[in-house]
Amino acid sequence: MSKANKELLSGIYKLAKTGIEATKAVLPKTEGEELKHELNEQLCDYSDAAAWAEKEIIKDGSLPKDLNVFEKAMMWGSIQLHTLTEVSPEHIAEIMINGTTMGIVDLSKHLGTCKDADEHIYKYAEDFIKKEEHHIENLKVFLRTFSPA
Repeated sequence: MSKANKELLSGIYKLAKTGIEATKAVLPKTEGEELKHELNEQLCDYSDAAAWAEKEIIKDGSLPKDLNVFEKAMMWGSIQLHTLTEVSPEHIAEIMINGTTMGIVDLSKHLGTCKDADEHIYKYAEDFIKKEEHHIENLKVFLRTFSPA
């Protein structure tokens, strides 16, 4: 497997696994069935992407690198801190939008450095970004627009 393929698949896998961990940490704190439904949809997309990337990595005889304990602990701690005093749907949506945006930025950088990746892997990464952008649009519905009094 080429270096570009490995790097791009690794980026997809890491984004998906990070998304799974973050979404699972936020879901128990989430109020409102509509927001829970949206987060579960996003979780399904993350699970699908992780499974796809893992399968592609294993085809090469390698194993995907999972998030390390430190990364998981840092993310969990950050989510706990950010939801300590505020768990409104608006705040949960904001947290997820920010995290999803960071993932899009990271995977977009991988696309920029992995232009030689196989077409099906490159296209999957592009499609994954489009799904993430779609989730951001869906999450924006839960944000309030505050107007000055």
